[in-house]
Amino acid sequence: MSNSLINTAMSGLNAAQVALSTVSNNISNYNVAGYNRQTAILAQNGGLGTMNGFIGNGATVTTVNREYNQFIMTQLRGAQSEASAQSSYFEKVSQIDNLLASKTNTLASGMEDFLKNLQNVVSNAGDDAARQTVLGKANGLVNQFNNADKYLRDMDAGVNQQLSDSANQINTYSQQIARLNNEITQVRASSGGSEPNALLDQRDQLVTELNKVVGVQVTQQDGDAYTVTFANGLTLVQGNSSYQVTAMPSSKDPSRLTLGYDRGNGASEIPESQIGSGSVSGVLKFRSESLDGARNQLGQLALALADSFNQQHREGFDINGDPGEDFFSFSGGRTVNNINNTGNASLSVSFTDTSKVKASDYRMEFDGANWQVTRLSDNVKVPATAGTDADGKPTLSFDGLQVGVTGNAQKNDSFTVKPVSDVAGTLKVAISDSAKFAAAGTEDGGKGDNDNVKKLLDLQTAKVVEGKATLSGAYAGLVSSVGNQTATAKVNATAQTNIVTQLQTQQQSISGVNLDEEYGELLRFQQYYMANAQVIQTASSLFDAILNIR
Repeated sequence: MSNSLINTAMSGLNAAQVALSTVSNNISNYNVAGYNRQTAILAQNGGLGTMNGFIGNGATVTTVNREYNQFIMTQLRGAQSEASAQSSYFEKVSQIDNLLASKTNTLASGMEDFLKNLQNVVSNAGDDAARQTVLGKANGLVNQFNNADKYLRDMDAGVNQQLSDSANQINTYSQQIARLNNEITQVRASSGGSEPNALLDQRDQLVTELNKVVGVQVTQQDGDAYTVTFANGLTLVQGNSSYQVTAMPSSKDPSRLTLGYDRGNGASEIPESQIGSGSVSGVLKFRSESLDGARNQLGQLALALADSFNQQHREGFDINGDPGEDFFSFSGGRTVNNINNTGNASLSVSFTDTSKVKASDYRMEFDGANWQVTRLSDNVKVPATAGTDADGKPTLSFDGLQVGVTGNAQKNDSFTVKPVSDVAGTLKVAISDSAKFAAAGTEDGGKGDNDNVKKLLDLQTAKVVEGKATLSGAYAGLVSSVGNQTATAKVNATAQTNIVTQLQTQQQSISGVNLDEEYGELLRFQQYYMANAQVIQTASSLFDAILNIR
């Protein structure tokens, strides 16, 4: 009898030890990211058949469960991936907003200061100091345009670097997940199907981190290895194999990186529209929507200022009676060949009417017979007028631009036309001698003639940007546009973060460690352990009593 008592109590002690170890493990992993609470599952052993019926044979631990809900985890990952995209986009666009909405030393104040100082020349056209001041203010304004453009260009380079870093992160996570797939399969096989909970937690945490970089979908093969896909079905992990992502030059613009996919037979470009969530998605959206838009609006503003000022300046005469020259200089537009083009055509772009030029890039695609022009800022097909230049070469005119075509294009060849993206960065004051400032309205007007500078001053209120906005109004529109994008991005990021928080609360209610609950479990299994120890002590006393019978 005492042996039966001892065996039964020992089974209880063993079960209690496993349960206490499990609780202890939960407590020690309380602050470990990705840890899922574990629960020891106890069951009774089979009874022993006797003449008096079946007698209980103690308890056993059947398994240690990992408290994990796949459905909630899938929802949480989807929300986290979208939150990562929203926060990444908001972080970037808010930097442009901070640049443009600065209270001091803004382009708005620079333009106002430059144009207002023309009034000093109006008041005293013969005063060389007033002319020198105008040149100084012009150079200050140009520096502001140049610096703003450099800031945006640096952000563009930063996007390239972030995409390169993200590709490395994706590959590292994919390789680690594939390795864990293999380890989990081996451990399960060698342990008779027992769950390697720690390895499962590590794998799920890696998937979570990968999912924040680029949104992924996870399926499980035979309840075992993970298959991880992204971008509408491209496989990153399958069993113990992983496939590479690379940062590669975009076919549309080789100066920019995008993601490519490589299954061992060479990388192919992933359409950016297929990368729907994760920080990579947010960065790509920022570049194509906000960064390009801001650079083009800034370039359009610089073009309108410089060309309208140049046109009027050429109408006047300098202090020596010579006709006015261009006051500002700037580069023209440029075109970018798609690297997949098969023809030998090349395109060039020039301005025909800067008051009609839009703040946009364009895609020109040859359909085999005609050129199709799409304005990328609003994705609208633009009608183009065919013509020829002075050399008889074909041209296409639209939106104040003329695009010249040389060579022969093949069907589906495409080009990106960037009319204004480089204007702000290349803007310069073309004259350095104040005597060259064309303030006079007539050739023999003399030093006191201020007729032309009055007309230059009128540009402050003229609608020179697309014929519908003043210079200050266009800049205010740029600030407002970026400000609205930033405000919307903040709302979206906050809302998505709240969704993540709600889902994390649900997930933690199942998988998270609650220290108060674990303390309670600790006391419960401590009492369970001590009770079984008391049974052993009782059995020992009974056994001693039998031995003491003489």
